[in-house]
Amino acid sequence: MKKNLLKLTLIPLVALTMTACGNKKDSPEPSTPSTSTGDVVHDSTLSTPDQISTEEVSESTNPFEVSDSEVPYVGPEIDDLISSLPDEVKDANVEIDFLVYIEGQDNVKNDIGNYCWDETDPNYEKYKWHPKDVSSIEMARWFGAAQAFKQLAPGVKINLKYCSISDYPTRIENYQSTYGHLPELMWGTEHVIEMFQKGYCADFNKIANVAESSYYDSYNEYFKTRFNIGGCQAGIPIAAEPWGVFVNLDILSDPTNPIILNPIQDGECSDEYKEWVDNFTWETFVDAVKRTNNDSHAGLSKIVEYFTSYSVESINDQFISTGTVDISSDEVRNTIKKLLEYENELSQYCVYQYDEKNGGSPQGAQVKEQYTGAAPWYGTRNFCEEQFCTFYAEAPWALPTIAQYVKARPGQDGIVKKVDFLPYPKVDASSEAYTGIAVEGLTVGNQCPIVDGEEVCYEKDSKLKEEVAAFFAMFAGLDPRAIAAREQIHYIFNDTEYVGDLTLPLIKRNYKYDWQYDEEILADFPDPAEGFEDNWQYQMSLWLKLYDLYLTNDEEPDVENFTNITYGLYKMLDSMYMLEGDYVTCLNYWNEPVKIDVDGVVEDIFNLWSGRFTKYRQQNDADGSYYGCIGTTSYVDTVLAELTNIQEKINKNSTAAWNYLADCVANYYYDENGDSLYPEVTDKSYRNYYEGSRYM
Repeated sequence: MKKNLLKLTLIPLVALTMTACGNKKDSPEPSTPSTSTGDVVHDSTLSTPDQISTEEVSESTNPFEVSDSEVPYVGPEIDDLISSLPDEVKDANVEIDFLVYIEGQDNVKNDIGNYCWDETDPNYEKYKWHPKDVSSIEMARWFGAAQAFKQLAPGVKINLKYCSISDYPTRIENYQSTYGHLPELMWGTEHVIEMFQKGYCADFNKIANVAESSYYDSYNEYFKTRFNIGGCQAGIPIAAEPWGVFVNLDILSDPTNPIILNPIQDGECSDEYKEWVDNFTWETFVDAVKRTNNDSHAGLSKIVEYFTSYSVESINDQFISTGTVDISSDEVRNTIKKLLEYENELSQYCVYQYDEKNGGSPQGAQVKEQYTGAAPWYGTRNFCEEQFCTFYAEAPWALPTIAQYVKARPGQDGIVKKVDFLPYPKVDASSEAYTGIAVEGLTVGNQCPIVDGEEVCYEKDSKLKEEVAAFFAMFAGLDPRAIAAREQIHYIFNDTEYVGDLTLPLIKRNYKYDWQYDEEILADFPDPAEGFEDNWQYQMSLWLKLYDLYLTNDEEPDVENFTNITYGLYKMLDSMYMLEGDYVTCLNYWNEPVKIDVDGVVEDIFNLWSGRFTKYRQQNDADGSYYGCIGTTSYVDTVLAELTNIQEKINKNSTAAWNYLADCVANYYYDENGDSLYPEVTDKSYRNYYEGSRYM
């Protein structure tokens, strides 16, 4: 291991020693399990936090002990996955701690699979948990999946532990210090790569039965490979959230100044609207923003920096495929200049004020006076209530949130009625539409770190717990029985009862499991996806019905020809799933290494570029006004003058980050003598491609 590299270029936000899938770590001293809970963190805009209940805090049933090396845990030689779970998982009697973050809440709920929402169930009161105990959409996801999982593995208890995101890194450290091992399962969202760097991740390829399972085979390859680092599968997908631009179709077709005369006709999107979406360029976008900007509503809520980042192929697209950027050519610089000019123009047509008075930063308190009813920093509400803007992209991952917001207020005055979700604008009509995607991941906490070239387990059932955690993680995102339970889950959020929490499908198209054809299994566990060509269509149909804001009529969602789905969303789905194209144009930039420690200061590798709105601003000594920031006449030239420095800094830090990651991978697969720990693993590269990807 290059010890000096570790000091100079350590990327994690919190520097920790490494375990498997990372640096070696000395075996910890045995510790007595105890309970550690943090302070309640409350955000009144989200929900009322649960009160900490000492009765719900887990007590370990297994005192710390290292497993007997002479009797190692091994799975069966034959992968007998009846109903997609190995026998030892179905028969297991273990507790799994699942650590997640849920903003504004801090608590523990044990055995969340012991849940019932159906009050007509004669045993309703005997269940431990009910809708009143589930207080957010994030929590509902895991209760629903655990409820379905417990039907197949009744002896498994999933304990949900959660805190606010700012406390999450510290909570992992505290858990490890308290219990002597990591949580069995952790929600890494887009930060799986940082968890890998800290050594938190068990390799899914090395967990018993996983690599041979039908679940593992059924993932959408692009999503799964986002968490594959040099052959080590550090996480698996749990959600894929596209990044785009919401548009209010009623404003777009306002007869007083229509951009489109009729976006929806006879229950389908019109040809006129489809043509406009297909030609959604920066020019047409800025034109629509400008033309719909008036005293009633702004054209745009707030400008976001990644419009330009994804539009210019030499920035995010190239960074993902090569690890570097090249913005030095005259052609690219001219393109960037044009888009910077568009950015500066857009800043005039926002809900918030951008100008030299506030240094180019859209301060929440500085809502333009004509939009005084807009709530500072509440972009989703501003878009949905009173319709304060035509386009909205502050929270592009909010597809379900906006749909539920509208559904919870049927018929209310001022609430947005017709909405679509567009890919980011193209540079021009001849270019492709690239957009972002956040592929979130689950990691199995490494229970058996490598010490002196050998795995050392903390408990006798550590390997079994890894396997159970891995299969629950896969089951939660892929199995139609889990999807059905998640679609039906009831929960209480801000005193309102909601139903359902689904993500867009993570499974391959045209895929069904063997058990879905087995009459004996189906007799006990009916197939919710019966009647659909594949599990992808089944989940997509449920998603569209649950979030029906994106349907153009009241009929069943057409998941074959997509005739009654808003056209912008269809184009976004095509960028993810290649419905009509032959490669992915939805780019998961967020699972690249983006943090680096430079002389003890953690920096964002892209900070010189992503912070360009205000990064280079200066103040005029004569009158105190700002220049060089967005909203000023000097903005474009100022950023252009910095492009060479921006490129050099990104590439220098990115190269160092990837070298460090490659070192981590080599350290996992090879011991200190250079001998391979797993001879069958030969891929030491830090990227993993698949057939059909554009990154060949």
